[in-house]
Formats: sequence, C-alpha cells, structure tokens
Amino acid sequence: MHDNKHDRRQRILIIDDNPTNITAVGMSLSRDYEIIVATSGVQAFDTINKQLPDLILLDVVMPGMDGLQICKRIKADEKSAQIPVIFITAHDDEEKVVDCFSVGAVDYIRKPLCEVELVARISTHLTLQRQIDELAKQNQALEKLAQELKTESAERKKADAKVNTLVRHEAQKWDGSNLIGRSPAMLALHDDINRLQQIDKTSVLVLGESGSGKELVARAIHFGGPRSKKPFIAVNCSAIPRELADATFFGNVKGAFTGAVSDRKGHFVEADGGTLFLDEIGDMPLELQAKLLRVLEDGVVTPVGGNQSKKVDVRVVCATNVNIHQKVSQQQFRQDLYFRLASYVVNVPALRDRQEDIALLVTHFIQLFSQEMGQAPVSINDEAMQILTAHHFPGNVRELKNLIEFALIRSNQQIITPAQLQIMQFQDAEVNLQQSGKTLEHTPSFVTRRKDEDVILAYLNSHDQITNMECQKLIDVNHDRASYLLRKLHKEGKISKQGQRRWSYYCLSNHPET
Repeated sequence: MHDNKHDRRQRILIIDDNPTNITAVGMSLSRDYEIIVATSGVQAFDTINKQLPDLILLDVVMPGMDGLQICKRIKADEKSAQIPVIFITAHDDEEKVVDCFSVGAVDYIRKPLCEVELVARISTHLTLQRQIDELAKQNQALEKLAQELKTESAERKKADAKVNTLVRHEAQKWDGSNLIGRSPAMLALHDDINRLQQIDKTSVLVLGESGSGKELVARAIHFGGPRSKKPFIAVNCSAIPRELADATFFGNVKGAFTGAVSDRKGHFVEADGGTLFLDEIGDMPLELQAKLLRVLEDGVVTPVGGNQSKKVDVRVVCATNVNIHQKVSQQQFRQDLYFRLASYVVNVPALRDRQEDIALLVTHFIQLFSQEMGQAPVSINDEAMQILTAHHFPGNVRELKNLIEFALIRSNQQIITPAQLQIMQFQDAEVNLQQSGKTLEHTPSFVTRRKDEDVILAYLNSHDQITNMECQKLIDVNHDRASYLLRKLHKEGKISKQGQRRWSYYCLSNHPET
C-alpha cells in the first residue's frame, strides 16, 4: 500500500511489547503525529508493509525477536531502509548503545522517558529526513533537465559529452563548476568550445572577468581536441619578472646570465605539440610582445645565450580580464600581436549575465561541499536564493562557490537563510560609479562591488532620503530585494522610516527628516 506523505500527518510506528509504555508514548505524540503500534517483530513487519511510517520508535528488550534483530531486518529491506529508527532503552551499557547504532539506528532515548526530550528528538530526525527527501527530488529534477538538454540535438549531445568528459578528467585538479549551466550564454560557450576542439592550430583569445572560468575554457579546448595527449602549459604573464621573461618563454643555456646554472627549455619548448595558455596576456611587457609575435609567426625559438634555434608546434590560447582593445588604442599592447592572438575570440559570460544558472550552481556547490564535509546536504530557503539571484557577483562563480561554502559551515546543517550569506564588500569606486549614473558595463575594467547596504548608506550620506524605487535603480535589484535591504538597515537602527506604504521613504537615523 502506497500513500502520499505530503497529504497526511507524519506517521510514527511504536514497536513495544509493554502496553503501558505504548500508552505513555502514544499520548505524548498523538496530538502532532499519526500513531501506529506493533507489539512484536512479526506484527511490525506486517504493519510496515501496509502503512509505511516516517519514523520508528523501537524498544530494545522484547520477547522472541529483540529490537536489534528487528532493526537489522528493517534496514535490510529496501522499502524501509531509509526510515529513521530511534531505540528506547533502559540500558546504560555503552556496548549496548554501540550495538544500537551498528544495526542502523539514528538515535536512542533512555528510560524513563522525558516527554520534552522525546518530542524534540523526533522532530529533529523527521526534519532531517524531510530535507534529505527534498534534496533527492531536486536531484531527480536536475537529472531530468540535463537529460532533456542532451536530447535537443545530436550536435548538442556530442558537444556536451566532450565538455563533461573533460570536466571529469580534470576534476581532481580543476573545478568544472564554471562550465555548469543551461542558460543561452553557456550553451553558446559550449558551442564555441566544441568548434575549437575540432581545430588544431587556431589561436584563441578568451575574454572574461576574474573568476568566470577562462583557464577552464582553455583546458577544455586542449583536452577535448587533437592535442589532448600533449602538454598543456599554463603561464601567468603578470607573475613573470621582466628580467627573466625571455628565458622563461624561450629558454636559456647554462651561463647565459647570472644565475643560469643549467640549460632551461622554456615554456614554448615545454608545450611543443600541445597548448601554451598565456593568462593575463594584457600585462605582458611591450619588449616581450615583439619577441612573442616573431615566434608565433615563424614557430622558431632561440634560447637566451644560445645560437641553435628549435622549431616548435604550439597552439597558443590567451586570456585576459582587462579591456584589451583599450590597451591597443593606448599603445600598451601591440595591434599586430592582438590580431595574431585573436584568430577566434571566446567570451566567457559573467555570472550576473546568466542568473538562471545560479540555482543550478547553488545546488551543485551544496552537494559538493556536503560530500567533502561528510554531512547530509541541506536546502536553501527562497529569501536566501532571491538574494543570491539579485547579487551582481563581481567574483563570478568563484565568489558564489565561496559564499556557499561559508553558508554551509555557518548553517550547522540547517536550512541556509540570508543570515548565513556573507556577501563580499564593495570598493568605494563602485559607489562613485552608481552615484554618477554609470554601471559596470560602461567601464573598461572590472571593479569589485561593495556590499549593497554600504551603497545605500553612502547614497544617503549625500542625499536626504531614498525610496524603494530609487533603491532598486541605485543597486540594480528588484522590488523584493530592495525592500529586504531597507527593512534590514531599519531593523539595525542605521536608517529611519518616514511615511506609509507607497509614500514611505528612508533617511539616515542620525539625520531624521523634520
């Protein structure tokens, strides 16, 4: 017999051969729960087959089949294995308690029973089980969506399979979270990756903000293409000292300069046959840019201090989070090198531009960190999810990942609420941008946003008041998010509310409207 647990009160099965115990426990719980009773193991199994309970209270000492044997059989049955079992025992023997847990119990309560403790423990385990059930349903829904996406077309299926294979292949060293998403922007990115995996030599320029996953895109292109069995060499151009740049890229012979105690291959030779990933290419010194252009054009490198050149076959993938076109126009980056590197440009979307992926990423990170922490995944309430969806995420997926990790630790295995979200601070530059009517999209470089509350307070420092509508425009959020922030600041005593309903507005608490 199957029933829908959401259409009825939660059901507790009491298994005890003592009618007095059954009556006492039943009276304590009957107001909040549906109570069913069994006085033996045989009767218990028959009852479970007919009416699947949500939780079982089981006496340890029983005639015939004792509580430990009954629990072991309950856990061996696939249908009842997930039902939480709480033992009721008069034993203080530590070994007996250990036996209870070894057969699958989630808790135990000692006799004589304390009603408050009994009710509290039952409520806690029912809540945990409900959260686990809800997460399982969410996982099923996500799997269904993923399956629908894969069947949209044969080409899409082929591209996704390659990206997913790469992510699994690199999972131990590189977080594939940045490639998770079903937004149009992410589907377009998967298409770009698939196209570039089919091509062997084309240079690629990957543009995107910090934390958006530029290196992961470069790795996807390499490991999904014909060069996958050859080296992938990643270089951060901004971290290379100018005086060592030539030797770092092109190698050197022993004694070529002070400190050159041995021959060195250089990154181009190391990447021969594979891919050289040049991160932060916009920070490369001009004198090195000319030498890089020469190598890209003729494929020949000569080590510092040497006279023998070497032909190399290297695919170059570059990335930057600066406005490279502005660098070219200001003659800080060679135009001819730009055109040599940017044979194909890939734009990695910022997280704020694919908000429909946030919920998917949140679920992914909750599962990821819960597994790492060895605990059951928790859920996140609607208000917290609305805050995340409304946030601009200057740190992109990396910032979201850190937020969820912090929230999961702080939630103490409870539902994640706004109280557990630690939104990162903004820089003062963003306040100036907002007050001048500019937005991030109008600026050539990417600035870190300050906390929304600080933006509102900064605005009120130079303005007499702010309404909900003005707040929405100021920090680019919806009505609900603006209302939440204004109520929060009001509750904290930082601002005061004036007027009622649609005519209400807020002032700084130390500058009330008179």
